[in-house]
Amino acid sequence: MHPIDLMRKYNWSYHKLAEEFGVSEAEARRWGFRKTASNYRNPPQMAYKLAQKIDKELSLIPESEYLSEKSIIGTIAT
Repeated sequence: MHPIDLMRKYNWSYHKLAEEFGVSEAEARRWGFRKTASNYRNPPQMAYKLAQKIDKELSLIPESEYLSEKSIIGTIAT
């Protein structure tokens, strides 16, 4: 799963996406550009795997919990 798809699926902001993936907001925004854009950057392969893992974890918990300010990474780690 592409990290931008994860962001759209759960209505996250670029700021939230960047926070979850440990990158700058500018870098997260670059992931959303088309491949033809001059400032396009592919997310690293690990970002795809992490997005898949986060999506799987979020699908198992109630919506009210994943909409909280708590970091998903912390939820996965516990």
